[in-house]
Amino acid sequence: MLRLKIKQLRELEDLSVRQLSEATGIRWNTLSDMEKNTAKHWPPEHLETLMKYFKLKHIDQLIEYVEEPGE
Repeated sequence: MLRLKIKQLRELEDLSVRQLSEATGIRWNTLSDMEKNTAKHWPPEHLETLMKYFKLKHIDQLIEYVEEPGE
């Protein structure tokens, strides 16, 4: 399962979801869904915006693969 690391990145910067929303222009409820990994899809433009905002160099700094039990 692929998961976004938004919560970890946001907490490192001591930001609320609303503050991150204001800084990136991504709706707060969209960010919340992405952070909880309940979003149905991750728009590439949102991923790019988050990569730029957090100054990430590699996609694995934003997305991780986690094995689900039974895999």
